[in-house]
Amino acid sequence: MEKIVETIPKERIEAYDHTAAYFPGKKVCMFDIETTGLSPMNSFTYIIGVNIKVGDDWQIIQLFNDDGRSEPEMINAFFDIISDYDVLVEFNGDRFDIPYIEKRMNAITNKFHIKFDNGFNKIRSFDLMKCIKPYKYALGLPNIKQKTIEKYLGIDRVDTFNGGQLIDVYLNFLTTDDAKSRELVLRHNRDDMEGMLYLGGVLAIDMMTKGNLSLENFSVKDIAGKLFFIMDMNLETGLTKHISSSSYGASIDAEDDWAGLRIPIFAGKLNYYLGTKEKDGAITKDGYFVTALNNYSGNSALYKDSARSKSGYVMLDDTFLGNEDLIVEYAKHMIYEIMKYNGK
Repeated sequence: MEKIVETIPKERIEAYDHTAAYFPGKKVCMFDIETTGLSPMNSFTYIIGVNIKVGDDWQIIQLFNDDGRSEPEMINAFFDIISDYDVLVEFNGDRFDIPYIEKRMNAITNKFHIKFDNGFNKIRSFDLMKCIKPYKYALGLPNIKQKTIEKYLGIDRVDTFNGGQLIDVYLNFLTTDDAKSRELVLRHNRDDMEGMLYLGGVLAIDMMTKGNLSLENFSVKDIAGKLFFIMDMNLETGLTKHISSSSYGASIDAEDDWAGLRIPIFAGKLNYYLGTKEKDGAITKDGYFVTALNNYSGNSALYKDSARSKSGYVMLDDTFLGNEDLIVEYAKHMIYEIMKYNGK
């Protein structure tokens, strides 16, 4: 087994690195694997890439199965590295990388009687692909492949080969010891590992959606003859990329450490239902309202068109406008709903 180590200086990725804010007080590492196939029964692992924090910088560690026989040693070395960490970040690793290695361990144990201490049982896994998937529509992503997300975040790398094509390149290296083949397979994994550092920008989006923000100010504005309730929010963690998205007329614009919400105002009469059916009775109010999408469960009264409606309206009365907590609660709900909107 060969071990290759490269330092990525803090300055190169600090605008994207939100792991400390997202996992406060936790030691975070990352990993990705390269294999000779998709089936762990008919293929094996030939690279395990690991990102670890060393001081303010990151290190990319590549464990390379350079002789075709080092897989057990490589897996044990990987578990030894991550044993000092709390969180293991991966991309589609919950579905592929982790189960693949676990099945390879079982196969190796059954065939060669080599036992492993499963390091995955001692660390929390976190899948970046699962994290960004709910925001695919809001961010305008055509798919959720790693390179697509990197490009969205402003990282446009050129990769001559994909993982499947590199299988033959690796096998050629094993038979010829060709230096160019070695460089190609290591470079692909190395670029994936550095790419994962940039994908940390996804975490800031998730933190905003989950409500890591505070109210700066609010106002009512007439825009092209229509009234809108405007809320300006301060984000606890700054965004890497500008976001602009909308759902059912409500919209969000966010950039750096600011997010702005624009919600259309409805003027008229709505009912506050006293039960789940019209026959249970209702209190009718005449005034100004803003929409509250999909099962709003905040502390403001929810007015509806019908008793069974999932969406409703919050009234812009003195109780709501005079209570910052209610406004922030409502803003968090709307940001969540807009960002999770799937276009249907």
